[in-house]
Amino acid sequence: MKNLAKEQWDLAHRIGTRTPSYTRQSADLKELRDDPKLAPWLAEAPSQILQQAIRDTNTAYQRFFSGLSRYPTWAKKGSRASFRDPQDVKFRRLSCRWGEVKIQGVGWIRVRTHRPLVGNRITSATVVIEPDGKMFISVLCERHKRQPTKPLVTENTTVGIDRGIAVAIATSDGELINRENWTPKEKERLRRLEQARERKKAARKSEYTKEKGALSERKSKKQEKTELQIAVLYGRARRRRKDFVEQESCDLAKNHRLSVFEDLHLSAMTRSAKGTVNNPGKRVAQKAGLNRSMLDKGLGAILSRTQDKVIGHGHAISCVPAPGTSITCPVPECGHMDPANRASRSVFICVACGYKAHADINAAIIIRERGIKLALAGGTPVTALRGNNSEPDSSGAEPEQQGRRGSGNQETGCITVREVALL
Repeated sequence: MKNLAKEQWDLAHRIGTRTPSYTRQSADLKELRDDPKLAPWLAEAPSQILQQAIRDTNTAYQRFFSGLSRYPTWAKKGSRASFRDPQDVKFRRLSCRWGEVKIQGVGWIRVRTHRPLVGNRITSATVVIEPDGKMFISVLCERHKRQPTKPLVTENTTVGIDRGIAVAIATSDGELINRENWTPKEKERLRRLEQARERKKAARKSEYTKEKGALSERKSKKQEKTELQIAVLYGRARRRRKDFVEQESCDLAKNHRLSVFEDLHLSAMTRSAKGTVNNPGKRVAQKAGLNRSMLDKGLGAILSRTQDKVIGHGHAISCVPAPGTSITCPVPECGHMDPANRASRSVFICVACGYKAHADINAAIIIRERGIKLALAGGTPVTALRGNNSEPDSSGAEPEQQGRRGSGNQETGCITVREVALL
């Protein structure tokens, strides 16, 4: 259903007509459900879930045109799938660990609960099916909670965060935080499974000749089994990365009044180096490995999740320009900026004054100082710059539009970095 709604949006922009409205798409959905020959499977699905898929697609396009997210992509078979039930969701607990959730068209689903439901009523439930077959249900509850008008942290603490590949998070407080999402054995197993998958693809192609006809789209059972094993490995790494991002973003948002990040344009940093036919790129394989390392650390997710959580604690977040943060001396009397200051990847030695420090921690200190200067000069809202820090889709199927910059005078309904600095 999401692909059908996306096709309507793309067709409207391609021919230059008016974008489809939710009312028009809902009417088209009713016609499809009433026609048993065209799409009989639509009549089996609850209409509320299908209508919610249309709403979610429209919201995705509105967020893209507002500069808050990247361009919506197609839903592919075998990838992460999800749907949302916006009505008549029920939950009942069976024990301290187990419970049941009722979804329209599915019935009662036995689930393992990891936290108690807090709220007056359940508004919706999102069912996510991972490529490795694991299923997760996220329940949204209505809760009357007053937004804090004062920061929860009494001390005026400001922290600078430097994000990298060797060390995922380096703070100006001197902390180096990192987590490997792949073990050496998993990397080796993934390499062997991917090689086996390519061999099975090549064998399937060689079985068909021009005399026998076109290549069959049906995969062999061995190839499907191999792809499932690959999906299990990627699912483990994805959940480890998500766990790391959620824990660290919660710590940054909860324990610091102002968190300062460097403004990294990740979509440009992770762009392929293959070039064009007339102008081919250089060291394409090396750049592809670097891109995988950057995306595996979840650098964009760390910023976006911290942005989501600071508002609930009455704190703020800011982004400062990234150039020069790793080669600038933090000593106030010096401030010398020279590429020679970076003695190695992890060592910073100022050639002017002899100051020594860890390179990543030194960059975090420079980021913090720039954030304080920005706050005293007027500051930026909490929700600025989200579009430029969102992680790109690895498929690269759709073009990505630059996010719009936020100005320091926008009203966001939450405390600004200038107010934090002056408290």
